[in-house]
Amino acid sequence: MSKLYRIPLIWQMYGHVKVDAESLEEAIEFALGPECPLPDGSYVDASVQVDEIVYEMEEK
Repeated sequence: MSKLYRIPLIWQMYGHVKVDAESLEEAIEFALGPECPLPDGSYVDASVQVDEIVYEMEEK
């Protein structure tokens, strides 16, 4: 009889954000910060993997 498993996964997305800033450095800082909404993106091929840290924590 089969069992149901819950597997934590991680994958990557690729997209662009438009940032109004005084410099490239300021734009990058904003883009990487929590205030910047994540853009719509495209899945990065073959980037899916098991989140080993979460998997190990759930196993305990």
